[in-house]
Amino acid sequence: MSEIKTLFDVKQSGLFGTTNFDDIINSSMQVLKDNPELVTQRGMDIGDTPISPMVLNDDYTPIIFSSSVTSSYQKLVDIINKPETAKEYSFVLLGKSATLGDEKCYLVDQMIDCNSIDSNLSRRVTKIDEQKLNQTLQYALQNSYDFISIGHTHPNIPEEERTTTIANYLSDEVKEKEYIREAGLNLSLQDFISYESLYQYFSKNPNIKTAQTVIMYNGEMAMISKNGSSLSRSTILIDRDTGEEIYVSSKEEYMNKKK
Repeated sequence: MSEIKTLFDVKQSGLFGTTNFDDIINSSMQVLKDNPELVTQRGMDIGDTPISPMVLNDDYTPIIFSSSVTSSYQKLVDIINKPETAKEYSFVLLGKSATLGDEKCYLVDQMIDCNSIDSNLSRRVTKIDEQKLNQTLQYALQNSYDFISIGHTHPNIPEEERTTTIANYLSDEVKEKEYIREAGLNLSLQDFISYESLYQYFSKNPNIKTAQTVIMYNGEMAMISKNGSSLSRSTILIDRDTGEEIYVSSKEEYMNKKK
């Protein structure tokens, strides 16, 4: 996959096929055109183009988390809501296919830290350690894991930073149509591009399910995956020990909050 740095590159690449990101990409490009300082001074582009997880098709394959993974997830939610530790933390989830009744599922039993050794982590940019990531992928293959998800957090950023995001500049009409929320509660176009690299890495091994997971500061876990040219998000995320579901947003909830 050739390097993609700008929204124009995304449009030229045809990367997302029939996935309907065109409208939000065009709206984001218009924001940047109308506010060139967002590009020249703040470097905004694909990393700040918001994509709502709610626009994707729903995948109802259960993803079941061990107690240790659930505990790590809960700790991350707590950490990214504290001003002094509200950063983008990187991790990898590993799991194995199983059955729940007669239904296929995946049991995720490991969350592995893949933060960059750079201690100066960012509130707005993911810094994954490539060496840690490669070691984790090799470990997964050697230990018969067939569910692999890269992931990171979206922290609760200060209000003054929210005002300098593309999401803040979009019209109310576009936000409602695309189910866009405030900064930190959307995926970014960069998340999908990063995931594409993982998907292509395992494209010759169709028995391995790959995903991109984003843990947001409101406790939502947005897990996206790809099958062919079709993107979807997992909507049944369950703690194995308690049976409780991990929060996944819905269009109905979004519209109710708008009333």
